[in-house]
Amino acid sequence: MTRNQLRRLVLDNGLRVLLAPNPTGASIGVAVHYGVGFRTEPGGHTGLAHLFEHLMVQGGHGAPPGGYLPQVQRAGGLADAKTRQDLTVYYAAAPASALEMLLGLEADRMRSPRISPRNLRTQTAVIDEEIRLMVRNRPYGAFPWVLPRALHSRAENARDGYGESADLAALDIPLCERFFHDHYSPGNALVTLTGAFDPDEAQRLVRRYFAPLPGRPVVAAPDAPEPEPRAEARLSVTDPYAGLPAVAVGYRMPDSVTERADYLAHLVLAALLGQGRHALLRRGPAAPAGVTSLSVGCGLFGLPLDTAGPDLLTLFAVHGSGVGDDGANANANADGGRVTDALDAVLTTLAENEVDPGLLRATTARWASGALRELGDPSTRAQLLGSREMLFGEAELTERLPELVRDRVTGEQVSRAAARLRASHRAVVRFVPRTTTATGTGATATAAAQGKAVA
Repeated sequence: MTRNQLRRLVLDNGLRVLLAPNPTGASIGVAVHYGVGFRTEPGGHTGLAHLFEHLMVQGGHGAPPGGYLPQVQRAGGLADAKTRQDLTVYYAAAPASALEMLLGLEADRMRSPRISPRNLRTQTAVIDEEIRLMVRNRPYGAFPWVLPRALHSRAENARDGYGESADLAALDIPLCERFFHDHYSPGNALVTLTGAFDPDEAQRLVRRYFAPLPGRPVVAAPDAPEPEPRAEARLSVTDPYAGLPAVAVGYRMPDSVTERADYLAHLVLAALLGQGRHALLRRGPAAPAGVTSLSVGCGLFGLPLDTAGPDLLTLFAVHGSGVGDDGANANANADGGRVTDALDAVLTTLAENEVDPGLLRATTARWASGALRELGDPSTRAQLLGSREMLFGEAELTERLPELVRDRVTGEQVSRAAARLRASHRAVVRFVPRTTTATGTGATATAAAQGKAVA
C-alpha cells in the first residue's frame, strides 16, 4: 500500500480520518483511537484510562436501550475495546451495510458518554473482578508487568493497565468528566475505516456524524523519556497459584523511530529465539532441558510498534525445579540458571556468528506470513493502521512491515541485535511457587502486588 492509496482528512474540529477501502469482501472494520493510555494517567489516578474504556464501551446517551454492543451484535457485527500504554481504541467489524450505524454510534459516545454514579460503581466492580481472575487467582499473573517495573525508572513507564485498588476506589464523577474533556476531544482522536466501502460515501458519512462535534484543546501526553538501565535487576515473585517455577527476562528494545532498522532486527531475533518449532531455545543443543512452556516476543502485549515509549523484548519460561534462574538447585543465591545460561549462550553465538541463512529465511518468511494473515481481518487491519498512524504518522508501516522483516533484515543486523542484548542490563524475575522455600538477593513480592495484565 502506498501513501496515495490511503485517504486522509482532518475535520475542522481536529478529528483525523483514515480511509483504507478494499473492494473485495463484504465486511468493514471501524476503529476509533484516542491518544490516551495508562502512561497518560494523571498522578495518583492509576487505572483511570482502562476504567474509562469500560465507561465508554457502554455507548453514548443517544444509544438505544441496552447500549452500544447489543445494537452492533443485532447488525451481525462484533465490537470491543482495549487500553494500551499510549492509546485507547474502540473497534468493530460488521457487514458493510452497518457502516452508517457504526459511525453514528461512535460519534454519539465521542459527544456524550454515559458517565453516571451507577455506571462508575458497576464498572469499577467489573475491573475488580478482572483483577481477581487475571492476577490474584491466576498463575504467573505478575507477567509481564513486573518487567517494566524492574527496568523503568519513570512511574509513567512502569504502570500497569488496571491501576492500584486505592486509586480506583477514589475515582469520582468530576474526575471522570475532566478526563473525558481533556483526552476524548475530536482533536485527540482518529477514525479508521477499512474494508468494503465507497470512500466518497464514507467521507460524506464521517462529516455528517462527526463534523458537528465541537472541538476543544488537546491536552498533550506527558513526555517521559526513560534512561537506559544501569544494572541488571533481579527479583523474586512468590506465586501462590504457580504449579512450577518460572523465569521471566526483559530487555529494552531500540527506539522504534530513531533506530527502526535495529528495532526490526530485534523482532527477528525474538522469533529466532523462541517462535516456531525450530526456534533456537526450543530445539537443538542450546535448548534448556525441563522447560514446559516458552514464549519470546516484542512489545508488552506481544505486538510490535505498539507504543511510542520504551518497548521491551521479553522471555517467559515455565520449568521444572532446578532448571530456571536458580542454578542446579533451589538456591536463589545462585546467579546462574539453565534458562538464562542457554539464552546467554545463544546470544553469544549469534553475536559472533551470523545466523544460518536458511534458518533466517524460514524465520522471517513465517513472521511475515503471520503478519499478513492478521491483515485479512478488517477490524484488526483498522486497529493496526490506526495505531501506527497515531503513534508514528505511518499507517502504511502496517502493510510494509511483513516485507521489511522478510526482505530487509540481514544476518549481520541480527548479530548486532544479539550483541546488544548480550551487553545490555536486563531484568530477571523468578516466579517461585509458594510451597518452594527460597532466599534471594532481590525483592520478594506476591504476584498480585507485582503486576497485572489488561485486555
